[in-house]
Amino acid sequence: MINPFLAGMNKRSTKDLKQVIAESQKYTAEAIEAALVVLKERQVEVDLPIVATQPLSEQKAVRKKKGFRFLRHYVRFILHPDVHAIEAGLIGKTMIALRFYAVSILLYLPLVYLLPLLAKIPGVSFPTSKPIFPGESLNQLDLIMFVMVMPPLVGLVEEFAFRLFLDRFNKKYAYISLSMICSYFIINTFAMLLYPDYFEGTGITGQLLFTFIMLGAFSAIIYIALSNSPTVTKFLENIWETDFKKVFYLSAIIFAVSHLRNYDWEPQSFILLPVVLFPYFNYAFLFSLLRIRLGIVYAISIHALVDLIAVLIFVSKMS
Repeated sequence: MINPFLAGMNKRSTKDLKQVIAESQKYTAEAIEAALVVLKERQVEVDLPIVATQPLSEQKAVRKKKGFRFLRHYVRFILHPDVHAIEAGLIGKTMIALRFYAVSILLYLPLVYLLPLLAKIPGVSFPTSKPIFPGESLNQLDLIMFVMVMPPLVGLVEEFAFRLFLDRFNKKYAYISLSMICSYFIINTFAMLLYPDYFEGTGITGQLLFTFIMLGAFSAIIYIALSNSPTVTKFLENIWETDFKKVFYLSAIIFAVSHLRNYDWEPQSFILLPVVLFPYFNYAFLFSLLRIRLGIVYAISIHALVDLIAVLIFVSKMS
């Protein structure tokens, strides 16, 4: 089987490859193996990690004993985020994306068993989920259109806003994401505080489309302002080069916190804030991993799949 990391390692500088070997605890065995192959082709000698010096048969035996390879990769990525991409074909990347999605569900399972215990705590109540759309404005055609349009559109917008920039610094990607994040909070503030009934009389699909048209308009204005500021570009590039880890975690925090508006909060509910936020952080890390390792298309696709499942569950409960 072709090493999926080989093509990506070929694009790296010798200095970067030596760094991979030096920090082998942050990378999978396949990534280290690919780095060694490329360095050997370039006739560069390095001190090999312990795993790499073992006979191939022993390495395979170790890998068989160590299960949950994707789970370890997922956790390692969360603790030590980097911008290394996996090179593979369409089918290979699709299978990798689905496996990481399965890992995220696995991490969520303990919370499912914890929820009934938390519900028994005196004086504690779960925040109530807000409905996706008001029942009185529902008709069958509008509902079908919403189910078809909402998951891919929300997946596209949220991935561009919260994760498009998660790569080596690209000022266009950074400006697109920053402008969309700013627009996202401007529109939600407008909807919740200034004019809460401005959607009255429109269908749910119309509400969705109008919201994203407004998001695009505000984003374009902010993007133009940002792109004409060399100072901002230099500032952002410096952050990417020195504190990418902070950028990574900040994107996850903003994504998770932005979803708190999906609930009606009461004072006795705030103690459960970490429980409510956990799934959103889990998805933030999953989508970030897919965006960096496989590309933005795979992050959008899995995000759309997650939203589609959520919408279908909601609709099935209504019916």
